[in-house]
Amino acid sequence: MKVKVPSLWEGSEFQRATRYDLEAGLSTAQSIAQRVKNANLIVVQFLRAGYPLGVALAAVVNARHESDLSNYAAGDSGRSIGLFQLYDSGAGAGMTIEERQDPKTNTKRIIEETDIYGVKNYRDGRSDLMAAYDQGATGAEVSLVFGRDIERPANAGAGRDGTARKLFPLIADVPAKTLTKAATIGVVVATGASVVVASGILYWFWKRNQ
Repeated sequence: MKVKVPSLWEGSEFQRATRYDLEAGLSTAQSIAQRVKNANLIVVQFLRAGYPLGVALAAVVNARHESDLSNYAAGDSGRSIGLFQLYDSGAGAGMTIEERQDPKTNTKRIIEETDIYGVKNYRDGRSDLMAAYDQGATGAEVSLVFGRDIERPANAGAGRDGTARKLFPLIADVPAKTLTKAATIGVVVATGASVVVASGILYWFWKRNQ
């Protein structure tokens, strides 16, 4: 099964505006472009931090679930801000609203949370994120665990597997660890399932590492 180049970001879940952006004054076209840009940024930042593609896409799923991929999103009576809804007395402690609204800064902070609750605690046997990934969990399953262990909402991340299937219907039920960056420019291959996903973001990442 092959998915052509922009298909990762061309589904209906990406190609629409969000009310947070519209309320911030963006047009529909600007909101769509910003949401895709934010998804790209999340993947790039997680790959740069050394995380595998399957975990990076799980982060995109969680940002969609938390903020609809809008850096202007605000929840919890204004106490949770940005892509990953950083709470002012939680992961966003010590950060200004502007810092939490910045997509790169917000993503960097959630990567720090992932380093602690997804990797460090995994070594201590107290986190399932990387264990699930290593043991062949699907992208939807990894997204659910990411929500539970990294975002840590009151509902333990419920529904994020469904969000994964909405965002990435062709690859959400493929084992996340089979998604790898192939040598071919801009191609992601899911080995075993014969899924090929091509994306401009991965082309960019390939170029910067040559």
